[in-house]
This record gives sequence, structure tokens and C-alpha cells, in this order.
Amino acid sequence: MNKILDKSLYTDSLFNYQRIKTRPAQVGELTIGGEEPVRIQSMTTTNTLDTEASVSQAIKIIEAGGQLVRLTTQGRAEAENMKNIRAELSAQGYITPLVADVHFNPQAALIAAGHVEKVRINPGNFTGEVKRFDKGADKMSDEEWQSLITEKLRPLVEICKANDTAIRIGVNHGSLSDRIMAKYGDTPEGMVASCVEYIKALESLDFTNIVISIKSSNTRVMVETVRLLVSTMKEEGTVYPLHLGVTEAGNSKEGRIKSAAGIGALMIDGIGDTIRVSLTEEPEAEIPVAQELADYIASKEGHKKITEVPYATYSPYSYEKRATMAVDNIGGRNKPVIITTRAIKGGEAEYILEEGKLKDIRNEGNKKDGIIVPIERVSETKADKKVIWLTKEELTEETAKKLREEQNLVILAKAQTTNVTAEIRALILLLDSYEVKAPVVAALKYDTENEESFQLQSAADAGLLFIDGLADGLLLEAENIPAEMVNDVACTILQATNVRYSKAEFISCPGCGRTLYNLQEATNKIKSSFGHLKGLKIAIMGCIVNGIGEMADADYGYVGAGPGKISLYRGKELIKRALPEQSAINELIMLIKEDGNWIEK
Repeated sequence: MNKILDKSLYTDSLFNYQRIKTRPAQVGELTIGGEEPVRIQSMTTTNTLDTEASVSQAIKIIEAGGQLVRLTTQGRAEAENMKNIRAELSAQGYITPLVADVHFNPQAALIAAGHVEKVRINPGNFTGEVKRFDKGADKMSDEEWQSLITEKLRPLVEICKANDTAIRIGVNHGSLSDRIMAKYGDTPEGMVASCVEYIKALESLDFTNIVISIKSSNTRVMVETVRLLVSTMKEEGTVYPLHLGVTEAGNSKEGRIKSAAGIGALMIDGIGDTIRVSLTEEPEAEIPVAQELADYIASKEGHKKITEVPYATYSPYSYEKRATMAVDNIGGRNKPVIITTRAIKGGEAEYILEEGKLKDIRNEGNKKDGIIVPIERVSETKADKKVIWLTKEELTEETAKKLREEQNLVILAKAQTTNVTAEIRALILLLDSYEVKAPVVAALKYDTENEESFQLQSAADAGLLFIDGLADGLLLEAENIPAEMVNDVACTILQATNVRYSKAEFISCPGCGRTLYNLQEATNKIKSSFGHLKGLKIAIMGCIVNGIGEMADADYGYVGAGPGKISLYRGKELIKRALPEQSAINELIMLIKEDGNWIEK
């Protein structure tokens, strides 16, 4: 797990869109992986013991276009009732595969496996460990631990084989086992190790009808971890189909943009066989979002070929900000800038691009305009700040020589193919190979009139460039979208990729049958009450399954503790237990005030 992997091993091509061919998994009559299209799925939020409500919601998901439906199966009773839900759906003519979502209770998995087409198990809690995050928990040898996992899985595998039931190994950043935490911490390496242990155990039992997911609410962690997993599976010789998702992405535009940034960054490199966009909304609302994202990435297939470039400076498995010189507040150690083409009141943009100039619109500080000049005239132009448009095809050795001589140059990078992300990445890597240290602003242009389409497309294209630390700024052009929306989307993309914060960050789960309070209503109230606290991170969790772990980098947590009961956390520390839901938000305000982190709107 500690060896240095080839930087291109996680994808079949860093430069040209090409789906990775995975070993197909059969889930009922649905094939996932291989050469099949990306499959779309969602999860119910109903009580799994309520057959009528669960069937009704499953039908809504299916009729919206969902190809798999997952239901929480936390106990034996819920697992047993999956039989009734499956029977009622079948009686109504719906053969869409059902997935039982199991945490902590292996017996529930054994029961459900006889009734549904796929069972999801979480390596972090399937072996029955209590989540103590105990650094001294690693008491077994690797061989003893692997043997324990294999024996735990044996009964499940026997039932799955007998019923043609698939297994999803679902690793979550927020629920790693004590042993993994003790050995690796909550790192990408630990998440991959957790997954690989279960893959090896299933293979040793001659079971390969497997789907893999490895998720986090942090897009950077999620992307780096999935890449590392794919590299590891490639080296082992079998790449199992991958389920992609950003956990606890939230709702409205923030949830869509965060999901598109993380999922898009992987799909652009050909990774992903089934996706779920986790929104704190009604489950059927997730389906058209996921489908549009999948269709948009698939539309890049067959794009004009991008020639390969050296990629020695690329760091796909750990974050490394590209080393650039600072030109005023662009590049260097500065946070990425936002450039606009239409001025608005307020907003976060520092520059406006108009009339041949990059005009500084900051309210204070050392304001400097930049003159946009042709590449061939860069060296002879006298200006405090020079700005050029540049495509990969325009970057030759001769051009690079001119650019190296400049100390006050900003590059606006644009693409000529539909695979804008890969092309701009290639341009930046080529600049590095020529030792050009000028900061690069990614310039992306969209013609759509649909605001949600603009959110998804721009986040999918831009996400990788900031998750990987390649770009120093973002310029979004969308003449058919209101200027305020364009500016807000740019801000939200940078926040979703953890490079610049312009508002509070909400880590909000979509809810499921384990959620015992009105999660959607609470999320909207919390966003309204705390959205102005710039840079503060608040986790809103339906239950404790992923709660403490996914809140690892949150400042505060609002976690379901029972019917209408909420517990409040400061980081991982439980501060107030089982408060009435009606008073929990006010109690959270008081806690933030006590810590000195509150500001008035």
C-alpha cells in the first residue's frame, strides 16, 4: 500500500476520454460495468418496515429513471421485510434491482441476501467492531485479520451464490474500522486497504460478483482515494465496477455542484460504472441530476484527439498545488481568483474581463489592471500585468521561451476540444515541462440556458483542475445565465473543491430509513441560520452511522440521536446529547457563540 504508483495507472488515458473496462457484475437483470453505460441509482428515505411507503417511493425513483433502488436494512426485521417489498414491486411489474444497505449487523445481510439482488456491506462496521477510534486497536496480525474477515463473509457468500445476489463493498471515509484507523488513520491509503481486504476475502471464497464504492464528503479525498483504488486493482489484475458518489453533498445548487465536481473529476478520466448523486432532497430528485451528469461526460467520447505531454509534475494521489509565480494576487500562494465578464454588485469576483483588459475590481488593496496581448507580442509589451489567451496547440517550444522570460504574465487557458478538462490539464502540464511558471486561469464557456445544466457542466469540467491544484483561477462565461448565478457557481465550485471559501460549508446527508427527524427541513433552517458564517463547516447528519467520521473536518455536527432528538458535536466531541429537535438549532447558535465563532448577519 505504500509503494509509489505510476501517475497514469489509475486511468487508461490522461488526455483522451476512454471508459475503463471493468469486470461486469450482474445485479438481477442489470449488468454493471464492462461495456455497459453508467447506471443511475438512488436510495429511499422511508422506514423499511413500512412496505407501502417503501414501495411507493421506490416506484417514484424507478419512474424518474433510476436503475437500482437501495433501502436501509439496519436490523433483521427490516431485512426480512425486503421480501415483501420485492414481492409487491414485482407484482406491480417493477423488476428494477433492489439493494439492501447493511451496517453493523451481519445477520441482516444474511437475511436480505435471500430477498434482493444486491447487498451493500461496510467493511468499517461489518465485523461488529465498536467505533472507538482507538489508536491501540490493531492487535491482530494481517493474516489473522484477513482470516477473520473471510470467515465473517463465508455465510453471506454462500447465500449470495445460491441466490445470484451481488455484493457491494461500500467503504465510507466516515466509518472506517478501529484497526484501519489505528494503522493508517482516516487516509486514502486506509480506505483502499479496507476495501482490498474485503476484495481478497471474497476472491478467496471464489466470489467475484462484486461492485465497489469508496466515498467521502470531501471531494479531494474522494477523488484521490478512488484513483488509488483503481491503480491498486489494476496492479492486482482485476478492476471491479465502481459506484461513485460524494457523501453528504447537501441540497440545491451546492449539492449538485459538489457532486458534479467530485464525480465528474473521476468520470472524465473514464472511471465509474454506476453513480448516485446524494442530495438532501426527495430521492427521485437525484435521478435526473445523475443522468444529466452521466450524459454530459459521455458526450465527450470521440472528441478531437489531444496529443500526450510529459506529466512528471502531476500528483493524482495527493494534493500538491502547482508551483507558480505570483502576479499581484494571482498565483503563488494566493487563493484562486474569480474572473467575470459581467459586473455585478457584491459577489466574490476580483477581476472583470472587458475591452481588452483584465480590470481589477477589488474594493481595496494594490489594484492593477492587466493588458490582454497576443502571444507574439508578450516580450515587447510594456505593462505592469500582461494577460494572454493560450491553447495547448499554441504552446510551442518557441512560445514557451517567450513566456519564461516574463515575470508579470497571467495565462487564460481555453480548450479547443469538448474534453476541456483533459485539454487544459495537458496545457498546464506542458507549461510545467517547459518550466513556465506563469499562473493559469481556467476559462470555460457554456451556451446552455438551463441553470442546473450550467451548474453541473461547469462543476464537472472545473472540478479536477482545482482538486488537483492545477489552476490559479476560474473564468466562467455563460451569456444565457444571469451574471449573479455565474458568479455564485464559480464561488461554489472553488468551495466544493476545498480551495476557497466564500460562505459556510454544510456537510448534509440525504437521509434514509434510519433518519428519525425531518432532515430536509432542518437542513434548510440551518443553512438559513448559519450560511453567513464564512468558512465555518457544519455537518447535518441523519444518524450516527457515518456521523462522527464524516464530521472529522467539520467544526460542528448536528446529528440525529433518536425520534425528534438531536445531539450536537464540536468536531468529534459530543457536547449536548439528545436535545429536542425544536431547540437544537438555538442550542447550536449558543455553542458557536460560546466558542467565539459567531458573527451577526
